[in-house]
Amino acid sequence: MQKLLIKLLELMGITAGDKVVIEAVDYYLWRIDLPLGKIDGGTYEGKHWGDAVIEDTDAWLTFTVGNLYAKNKFSIGEGIVDINYAEGNQGLAYTGDLEDVITARIKDLYNLNTDGSEQGMQGDDYISLDVWMDGFDDRKLTDEQMDADDDDTVSENYLKQFCRVENYPGVNNRDRRQAVLAS
Repeated sequence: MQKLLIKLLELMGITAGDKVVIEAVDYYLWRIDLPLGKIDGGTYEGKHWGDAVIEDTDAWLTFTVGNLYAKNKFSIGEGIVDINYAEGNQGLAYTGDLEDVITARIKDLYNLNTDGSEQGMQGDDYISLDVWMDGFDDRKLTDEQMDADDDDTVSENYLKQFCRVENYPGVNNRDRRQAVLAS
């Protein structure tokens, strides 16, 4: 699984030293936080759920990869982008221009396909996204490959080059993102 995570990072154009956070959250499961930059505040036309009115947002895409849904199967999970909806906002990013801005930014920066997720949809401070990379999702590994992954210290050490949560002990997620950007 570590080799697949490394391959995904390479296909996304992420290299050591990039301002990302990779956290091992369970056995063969990682959470990735990717900065998307500032999304300008304003009113974004909605299609079905009303116009979305937001404040300036320092956006991050957060998603989980690895052994999510089935044994020995590498998958990319749901993505979340936090949004600073303005006071009194009645609309949602889902299916509107704001979703288009966010998904285009993710594609441009990381070569990931994203689309508003009807499954998770969104809350009052985020949009939920389906995340995938053409030709990469749901890769199956044999038990032998999984066993070899346990002993793969080369891949493990390679992954330590990235801005990892372990580098910021005691710092909560939002503060960690700021620490990563400042480093």
